[in-house]
Amino acid sequence: MEHGTTDIAIVGGGASGALLAVRLMHRMTMPVRVTLFERSAQAGLGIAYATTSCAHLLNTRAGDMSAFAEDPDHFRRWAGVTASGFVPRQLYGRYLEAMLADAVAAGRGRLQIVTDDVVGLRPAASGMVLTTAGGASLAARFVVLATGYRPPATDAGSAWRRDPWRSDIFDGLDPAGQVLLVGTGLTMIDMLISLMERDHLGQIVALSRRGLLPRAHPPDATAGATAATDLLFAGRLSRRLARFRALSEAAGGWEAVMQDLRPRNGALWHSLDDWQRRRFLRHLRPWWEVHRHRAPPSVGVGLKAVIAAGQLTVLAGRLLAIEATAEQARVTVRLREGGRQETHVFDRVVDCSGARCDPADADRLQAQMLRDGLMRADRLGLGIDVDGRDRVLDRDGVASQRLFALGPPTRGRHWEITAVPDIRRRAAELAEALLAGLAPGSAAAS
Repeated sequence: MEHGTTDIAIVGGGASGALLAVRLMHRMTMPVRVTLFERSAQAGLGIAYATTSCAHLLNTRAGDMSAFAEDPDHFRRWAGVTASGFVPRQLYGRYLEAMLADAVAAGRGRLQIVTDDVVGLRPAASGMVLTTAGGASLAARFVVLATGYRPPATDAGSAWRRDPWRSDIFDGLDPAGQVLLVGTGLTMIDMLISLMERDHLGQIVALSRRGLLPRAHPPDATAGATAATDLLFAGRLSRRLARFRALSEAAGGWEAVMQDLRPRNGALWHSLDDWQRRRFLRHLRPWWEVHRHRAPPSVGVGLKAVIAAGQLTVLAGRLLAIEATAEQARVTVRLREGGRQETHVFDRVVDCSGARCDPADADRLQAQMLRDGLMRADRLGLGIDVDGRDRVLDRDGVASQRLFALGPPTRGRHWEITAVPDIRRRAAELAEALLAGLAPGSAAAS
């Protein structure tokens, strides 16, 4: 690999990078070399699908998880499951691994997967040059940042665990130990499931600013609303919220309206100006998240049961301070109701507030790119600033002709870009653009 060349380099081999690589292999009509860099030895999995628990389920029905929009039953057929079911995430990870393996085999050397971490990137006359932690360098005509979510900092053996996706997250925990889960979203539910798998008996507290829990999908797929959702695409946020409530009442529930909005979430986001987006993130984001990103029906039933049994307590409040040793963590919180401040001791505290893409908390590669002006953070601080074609914007706002981004780091532009159906759509469009850019007669091909 040292001082090699490729046509397209994909940095990151999670779901975003895998879907793009597979799409490129399926759509190319001429020899194109694609190199996929993944720091772990499990390309295709990323954070979401690397879980080893069969109880960690997809939060989307199997019928919506195909790698190919034009073949919506592809995953369902491969897995041998019903379209309406919610299957283990590890099964979907194996699906992505299989799709990558098939693409490598069919590509006859045109797709190469490299287990290494890209730590540097610089412009060159005919593209970009990447350098890796292993000391290799590679010249590429196009580079796609598909870095997904970054894992938090390491925990160094403390009772305060910042990375909830580590396989040893609950190792050494007494079955009767007291546990605090910071965050009440889908990551918290994953951790709760893991505790139940361990037959944990101790008290569990889940804390977030509003104490909101993800809603559960209904057992059967929801039909769309009969009322038009176009009314939600103009006006003040307060007016749009009132219209949403009215549409939900007319449709017999908010689920039908959310289902109608599903393919139009990007357009809804683009209908907001920056000021409205900031207000949305400050005031409405938690409500959006729990209604848009729902739990499987069986998980919702289990969550209610653990709460009813008194083992799980959900609190609304703010984490003020935490002092942790290897054995315990002393935590101070301010409760939302009444503003009362309390201090408690827990045997394990896990950060379940969700993964991050903010370049301000950048890894080595993005820190270098920010420093050199090759990229900038989007105005909302959600990730990398890109234009409508997913071209990365430099410090002056100029779109690169060689550098692109895909997936969760582009949330500032697309908002809903964390689920497979959304990533799949952007990956398909980007693949077509990249291949067109390499076609004879294009600027990149010359």
